[in-house]
Amino acid sequence: MSKIILRALTIEDAKISWQWRNKEEIMNLYSGHPFPVNYELEKSWYEKVMYSNFPTTVFAVDVIEDGIKTFIGITTLTGINMLNRTSDFSILIGDEKHRGKGYSKQATIDTLLFGFKEIGLNKISLKVSERNTIAYNLYKKIGFIQEGFLKESVFKNNEMHNEVLMAAFKKDFVK
Repeated sequence: MSKIILRALTIEDAKISWQWRNKEEIMNLYSGHPFPVNYELEKSWYEKVMYSNFPTTVFAVDVIEDGIKTFIGITTLTGINMLNRTSDFSILIGDEKHRGKGYSKQATIDTLLFGFKEIGLNKISLKVSERNTIAYNLYKKIGFIQEGFLKESVFKNNEMHNEVLMAAFKKDFVK
């Protein structure tokens, strides 16, 4: 049986994740950096989040299958605002052979529980591309609700794309 765990990122993880960020489907579906990323840029981002973990919390997502641990993705809580108890969430499962197996769902739930229970957040928000229906449906299934719509908010592939604003609330999520 497989399971996922969240752990702290290590600089060694950058050797894998910078390759994910250069995959066309990832650059197209995610709101992040739309251009190729070199290893040095990825490594510098790692060093930034590893040495200043607040107001950002970043987890590596590992899957354990048959006793073997494999790094498959990253989850983040960014823009943590302790006064208002809010944060933004994102997830990237970069290893395509581990998509569609429920790992994104579990990693999202585990990250939300950390935010709500350990940090004391009340609301965790995200933006998802209108085109990324798989992610949108997953977020709805987990308990995110649609709060808004950002028309033509992201420029990718020489055209504008819409984003959906979604949020999960502690009172609805932690029972």
